[in-house]
Amino acid sequence: MSAPSPRDPRAEGSPSPSRVSHGADLRVRMMLTATAAVVLLAGLALQLLDRTIAVDLVGSALYACLVGLVVAIAWPRLPSWVLAAVAFDASAAIELLQLTGIPSRFVDAVPPLRLVFGSSFDPLDLVGYAIGAVLLVVVLAAARRIVRRPTGSAGPADRAPAG
Repeated sequence: MSAPSPRDPRAEGSPSPSRVSHGADLRVRMMLTATAAVVLLAGLALQLLDRTIAVDLVGSALYACLVGLVVAIAWPRLPSWVLAAVAFDASAAIELLQLTGIPSRFVDAVPPLRLVFGSSFDPLDLVGYAIGAVLLVVVLAAARRIVRRPTGSAGPADRAPAG
């Protein structure tokens, strides 16, 4: 076996590119899992409020955002726009499925599934899902930016003044 060439990243003791990206994926997944937990708790808390148009819109937005976060946890390298499209499409498909009566059979058998399948079709929910898809893009950008930030780097307030 030959010694690594000077251009080989292993020669400098740095981790291989696959290990770097795996570590970044793990950090992104952890960040997104924590975010998904917060979104889920916020959505469940909305169930305690009186139903208004604003509460319905926020709930629908959180639902779509949660769907996208779950997909992002599984596939963290997918582009944000793809995850947003999947979140909107999946949420809209479940909303449209309510027109068939199939979800009501699931909910009759297992009442907590109402939180997943809803109770009846509402076109306003589609607006909420679009808002949630946009929210998802913002959340993903923030999470990815936080994970990419080098650890131990001083922010502007931490730097010593020159002079």
